[in-house]
Amino acid sequence: MPSPSLQSPAINTATLLEAFFESSQDGFFFMMLDEPIEWGGGAGPGVDKEAVLDYVFSHQRMTKVNPAMAKQFRATPTELIGLTPSEFFRHDLAAGRRGWRALFDAGHTHSITNERRLDGSAMWVEGDYMCFYDAAGRITGHFGIQRDVTDRILAAEQLEQSRSELRALAARLQTTREEERTRIAREIHDELGQALTALKLDVAWLATQRNSGAFRQVDTSLTARIDETMQMVRRIASELRPSTLDQLGLQAAIECLVQEATQRTGIAITLQADEFPKLSDEVASHAFRIIQEALTNVTRHSKATRVDVTVRRLEKSIILAVEDNGVGFVPQSLSGLKSLGLVGMRERALACGGTLLIRGNPGEGSAIVVTIPVTAP
Repeated sequence: MPSPSLQSPAINTATLLEAFFESSQDGFFFMMLDEPIEWGGGAGPGVDKEAVLDYVFSHQRMTKVNPAMAKQFRATPTELIGLTPSEFFRHDLAAGRRGWRALFDAGHTHSITNERRLDGSAMWVEGDYMCFYDAAGRITGHFGIQRDVTDRILAAEQLEQSRSELRALAARLQTTREEERTRIAREIHDELGQALTALKLDVAWLATQRNSGAFRQVDTSLTARIDETMQMVRRIASELRPSTLDQLGLQAAIECLVQEATQRTGIAITLQADEFPKLSDEVASHAFRIIQEALTNVTRHSKATRVDVTVRRLEKSIILAVEDNGVGFVPQSLSGLKSLGLVGMRERALACGGTLLIRGNPGEGSAIVVTIPVTAP
């Protein structure tokens, strides 16, 4: 037996539709034309659609909206009533005209469009739209149902950018690994190989000249070559993995890194470091490489004359900071695939459960600040 409420004469279809219109979480609206327009069909190929669109964009008006639609545009329904396509799409009239042309050609459409709220902020809208026609087949307006999908679109863009960056970073890591192998092999072959060959020749010569007066001079030369070779081996090994990091910890390794960078570049690099507990090998390695990459970026790109490196303990976190007085950067330049060094630092920070903050402006220097959580001692 039907519900008594549905049999009530006070509730009819129009009332139910109005209630649905007003309470829907999707944006509902009607846009009607001041005068109907011919669009293909009965008018034939002679219709000047560009001229018709000129009329539509000035004479089609928002006539009815629901609260959800007003909320999407951060406005009241009254503020939306009367607005024309030219006003909704003033930021990109060409895209708006393409959308209206597709709607009028097909009579209905589903689309995702980049629109502007009344406060000027951008939003992405996904909607379904359907034209109204009069008895003569002329278009009188259209009805639309749309929803704000800005968060979804931005999340998808960020995910795709992250994937692109990680793919590029992985490729760069492979290339860097091969370049490092090639460089180290060349150094071992050229420098270490030459040193060992010279040692072999000196030893062979000594075997024939033990009673010669020149023995002592060659012996001194041999000792010097051995010392140089040992230093070379230590340098190559240190570049692969600093022994100071394993033996004395992160703070000492960063001190050595700062000293070496100062001597190599001539830039005034200062270090301020607090005492903190020994970190795990993984965290210490990531933190060291972040500082190393930051100093590399400074020496290559910043044209700085001063760099301040800070290592601080703040409650349950270690704060690593590298700040310079160089040329700075345009914030937009940090996105995309042209800043893979920064991507690598960010991924190392995330691997430690930390965060990476980058700040700077053109002509005002730059800074990276990494916060890494640590277990309390």
